[in-house]
Amino acid sequence: MKFLIVFIALLAKNQLPLTARSTRSRTFAWWLQQWQRVRSFADWHRHLRYALVVLLPAAVLAGLFFYSQRWLWGLPTALVEVLLLIYVLSHMGIRQHLDAYRHDLAHGDIQGAYHCAERHLSVPEVALTEDAEHMNEQVARSLLLRWFEYFFLMVFWYMVADVAGVLLAWFSLQYARASDCDQQAWRYLHWLEWGPARLLGLTYGLAGNFVHALPVWQRHLWKLNTQSADVLFEVAYSALQHHGQPVPLERQGEVAAQQLDDWQQLHWRSLSIWMVVIAVATIGGVLL
Repeated sequence: MKFLIVFIALLAKNQLPLTARSTRSRTFAWWLQQWQRVRSFADWHRHLRYALVVLLPAAVLAGLFFYSQRWLWGLPTALVEVLLLIYVLSHMGIRQHLDAYRHDLAHGDIQGAYHCAERHLSVPEVALTEDAEHMNEQVARSLLLRWFEYFFLMVFWYMVADVAGVLLAWFSLQYARASDCDQQAWRYLHWLEWGPARLLGLTYGLAGNFVHALPVWQRHLWKLNTQSADVLFEVAYSALQHHGQPVPLERQGEVAAQQLDDWQQLHWRSLSIWMVVIAVATIGGVLL
């Protein structure tokens, strides 16, 4: 059943004319703002703040989902789960901006590609440069993290803990993204990401050059404080073997566009691997 729900959600996301969303949820921002109106909220222990802002709504909503499964053989619940996944996964979509970025690269407009990356692809740390390869790596790093956090992380926790898992992951991600949160807010998301990031990194190796990727993946496996973005980028980079001869300046944009295609193909191959794994687990009765 979970495989069918994920499949329908992905199909609907790719086929329906959905509105492009930013990485921030306005609904969660409103919920967090209600708590921040309490004057002493910032002085409360961080675990208490996390429990009230993230764990409480996740538990309440998960309880409602569980209770509603007794109605009409659970069909309304399954429909709402599909809608929930569509809403969560819709925050991943940046295809239009990515196509514009690639178009600028392919036509040698490095500055245009830079401005597109800065404004739409969440890469503000890239300085204006003529080095298309370096800029492309920063864009790839940002895209890998976004694909991971707004797709794989959500689907992983949905498979592990059903609706409660995806709600916990979604609220934790939004809580960490909130500009008013302290640095410790990232720690909750970090531990939710630790296992899935390394699991996806292993998948990148299977979908690319496993011989080159495996040593890099092993090096990061038990580094508890390594950020997910670093793990994913370094493993994926080694799996793609983007270590070649220096590229002439006039061809840097073209080569960078081709490399971006390689990053996307690696992502889609990894997605295909996991859809097969989920389907086999469902057929075998591991997932219901």
